Amino acid sequence: MSAGAAYASAIAELHAAIVAANGDPVARAAGEIAARVRDDRLVHVMGPGAHSQLTVQEVFYRPGLLAAVSPIFDEATLLTGGAFASTTHERTPGRAEALLEQGGVGEGDVVLLVSAFGVNATVVEAARGARRRGALLVGYSSTRCEAAIGAEHPARFEAGTALSGLADLHVDTLVPPGDATPLASAPDTLVPLATTASAFAVTWTLLDAAEAIAAAGDAAPVWASSNLAGGDATNRQLAERYAERVSAL
Repeated sequence: MSAGAAYASAIAELHAAIVAANGDPVARAAGEIAARVRDDRLVHVMGPGAHSQLTVQEVFYRPGLLAAVSPIFDEATLLTGGAFASTTHERTPGRAEALLEQGGVGEGDVVLLVSAFGVNATVVEAARGARRRGALLVGYSSTRCEAAIGAEHPARFEAGTALSGLADLHVDTLVPPGDATPLASAPDTLVPLATTASAFAVTWTLLDAAEAIAAAGDAAPVWASSNLAGGDATNRQLAERYAERVSAL
């Protein structure tokens, strides 16, 4: 088996395991999102870390996903500003409140907070800040990763504190400690899994939320593809509804 085939197999196994382990929290999160989007609230997605932000970008302005999704970009942790600088910033306390304010997180909204390891300063403070603002907090992290980071590790903000214990609802991404895992067919080859795990779990939640809105008798506000006939017209209508509150539009 080639490395590519083995990697595809590892991803498929992980996605299947995420589904098997998280049916209840995803169903509950999707139901809450559906109810709040029907009430014209927003779903903020935040991933304050170099690769966690890839999930934020994956589910924003995405055909088939909710137009009520509002991204909270943490520009200081983007890799475009420097890889090691990104790590330093995500571990620096005192940054989360400004990000939540910038995103306009308010009472009755939902915050989907993504972090493979769930223990750095910005993630912990963002979780607490979102709940203080009255938002429902859904966390996406790996409990295995959280547990593997010792109390003295520089990535850990507070001993014993992690996203899984701070969230109202938690979806376990099941990522192995350290993110990378050896391929079964090539044990010396490590492949990363955190980004595909997080993107899959958040996308799953949003798809189920759109289905729940439709099941309640409403048309789910989902983006169309701008590369298909009628897509631009549909998206203009959605932009008129959300652009004033979703600054990234």
